[in-house]
Amino acid sequence: MSKQSVLQKMKQFMKAFSEFLRRPKTVFDIKDRAKLLLLFIAVIGIIEGIICYLQK
Repeated sequence: MSKQSVLQKMKQFMKAFSEFLRRPKTVFDIKDRAKLLLLFIAVIGIIEGIICYLQK
């Protein structure tokens, strides 16, 4: 029984920790995540442009 309760505690801890990592802590975190998202979108667009250019 104690082994099962340890597993439940570990599952609960991992769930809480993953929620903690997903939630932005400050305004700066939100700005950094937005910049990273824009950079990611730009890189994807550039890669798609290169692939389209090379196919022609």
